[in-house]
Order: sequence, then C-alpha cells, then structure tokens
Amino acid sequence: MVLFITLGLGKLLEDASRSNQRSREAELLYTGNLYREAIRQYWQSTPIGTKPYPEKLDDLLHDPRYPVIRRYLRRLYPDPITGKGFVPIPAPDGGVMGVRSASSRKPIKLAGFKADQTAFAVAQSYQQWEFSFAP
Repeated sequence: MVLFITLGLGKLLEDASRSNQRSREAELLYTGNLYREAIRQYWQSTPIGTKPYPEKLDDLLHDPRYPVIRRYLRRLYPDPITGKGFVPIPAPDGGVMGVRSASSRKPIKLAGFKADQTAFAVAQSYQQWEFSFAP
C-alpha cells in the first residue's frame, strides 16, 4: 500500500512540475512578445537622425529622445523562467533589438507557435527563443 501511495505522489509531483513549466513557457512567450512590440514601437517613432533602436532596455520605460515622457513598457518584466532580467540582443548598429531568456533548460512546447516564432520548435533551450524586431 505504501508503495502505491509513494508512486502516486511521485507522479503527482512530476505532473505539477510540468504544469508549472508550461505556465512559465506561456508567460515567457507573452512577455517576450511585449518586449518585441515595445522595440517595434520605439523603432517606428524614431526621429530622423537618431539611432532606431534603444540604447538599453530602460529606454523603453522613458524614451530619452523626447522632452515629454514616452513609454513603450510599463516596467521591465523579468524572465519568467529564471526570475531575473532578460538578456538583451544587440542590434548590428548598436542598441538593443530584442531579448532572450538566460535559461539553458529544454522547452516542453515544440509546436503551435506563431508564424514569426517557428524557429522555436527546434530550439534546444530557452536561450534560443529570441524575441527581436528587425524591419
């Protein structure tokens, strides 16, 4: 009887862990897309003669190119997988063109991605889930 209870409890804990990871994956996709959209908006509102990408992620909270406060994000959201900040992806001409997770864990989700995220299906870790904007 004790054996069956132990096996059942082990299976329950494994299922809870997988469910938690799936939830964090969904949150990572949502948050990563928030950053991509914020960088796209920053790029689209770039005045002539200035760099098109933010110098740092903090520029998405308060655009230094304008005298009035212009926000593209409410706050810098943490990476749901690690609980720490996202890793910025540098743009070729300087600045930040996107973000990615710092986690080397293997993703559970392998299919059902949006058209611009099809490369995520073959990713070996969350580090390869890059949320970047390139016009």
